[in-house]
Amino acid sequence: MLKILSSEVSEDSDIMYMPAVKFCAILEVCAYLALIEKSNYSRHPNVIGNTPMAPINLDLSVKECLDSYPQSLPVFQSFGFHDFDSPQVQEKLGPFLKLRTLLKFKNIDADTFLDRINTAVVTSESPTPTTAADIHTAQPTLLALLPCGLKVSLNNALQSFAEELAANKTPLAYLAEGNVNHELSYYPYIDSVESVDELPDLILSSDINAFYHHRFVERFVEPGHFVSVNGPMAPHMQDVDFADPRGHYTMFCGNALVLVHVKDVRPELEAPKAWQDLLEEKYNKSIIMRGQEDFFCSGVLVPFYRLFGSEAIPKLAASVCDGMHPSQMVKMIDTRSDNCPPFFIMPWFFAHKIKAKERIDILFPEEGAFISPVQLLVKKEKREALSTVVDFLMSRSLHQHCSDNFFPSPHPEVVPNLPEGKKLFWIGWDFIYTNDLEQVKSEIGATFTKEYLRTGGG
Repeated sequence: MLKILSSEVSEDSDIMYMPAVKFCAILEVCAYLALIEKSNYSRHPNVIGNTPMAPINLDLSVKECLDSYPQSLPVFQSFGFHDFDSPQVQEKLGPFLKLRTLLKFKNIDADTFLDRINTAVVTSESPTPTTAADIHTAQPTLLALLPCGLKVSLNNALQSFAEELAANKTPLAYLAEGNVNHELSYYPYIDSVESVDELPDLILSSDINAFYHHRFVERFVEPGHFVSVNGPMAPHMQDVDFADPRGHYTMFCGNALVLVHVKDVRPELEAPKAWQDLLEEKYNKSIIMRGQEDFFCSGVLVPFYRLFGSEAIPKLAASVCDGMHPSQMVKMIDTRSDNCPPFFIMPWFFAHKIKAKERIDILFPEEGAFISPVQLLVKKEKREALSTVVDFLMSRSLHQHCSDNFFPSPHPEVVPNLPEGKKLFWIGWDFIYTNDLEQVKSEIGATFTKEYLRTGGG
């Protein structure tokens, strides 16, 4: 506008011969418009006064967005993201979810969502406290979704390690939660991830989960976005070919599933020697395994399917009388509950938590204790930059701790505690890479639940 009054004014222009009163009026209009322009700039969501703000974009994590723009929380709520009403969920899960992942999860139009946040920030009377310099988008991230038996101890170890890194000005953003904490679960969002950049740099997870589903494997694993950091395997893990032959998954340890026999319940029923024995009619409604309502542990169902085929699933369902968490199994045995069955399929870790040891035998069936995997995904492009964190996760001391707590470790220098003559069973990498495990789990889960309910389970 000022340019019109200077460089664009020629000697032939009418403004050169404009009366002074009109000229002053034009100057006043220009000044007023400039004031409006300045005012609009100062209310723009990406500035405070003249201070640039972190731009609101889909690559922000939920935590970055809420920390930078607390006025945006009602927008999250209006779109149904009420999990983030909880400060705990904001703080723990928020750093690991990009806005684009969150919006795709509910098929929400990104432009509409961002416009609503921009409007909320512009119209808010509250100052936006965080500047772009305060957001550490390059901060490495570790997401650890752990089996219950490792959650507390590994979380403590991670906390101490993270404090050391912070003291050296190399902070690590991490979340360590139990695999069954649904409020803080990352799994529902996995199918909404479109780019490897939306994923945490390191993902430690347990069970035969969504990271083995074909969609994830085809989009992120087979293109080579993750690299194994396993070295030579311990003999008991080498025997079952636990290492990924394609070099994508790092196998952290195994959650061994065993059979616990309560000897004083139905003592006339002999203890099975093999997993296959449990499919016989004489074991009808004699087993409790991990599960509830319409969900039962894939760490049990998939190995049964792998070993004995689809016809084994309804037979196993007929043998199961109930599903519960392993900690509840331990309590049922120790309190001598009237509803206690003679057999439990549970993690080896929990079997050793049973105090009434005189009542039980811990059995390793002939096929081997089932390995429910605990795996680490390491982004290939971040491998070198994350070497300190990776070295900690794969250290002998951490893996000896796993082994001492009855989670068999592949680390070759760890002292194993597998009983002599006992072995493990792993479903195998050929099975993993040639089957869509999402479809397998869905089909056998539905078959199992239907027969379980038909035969009076629950």
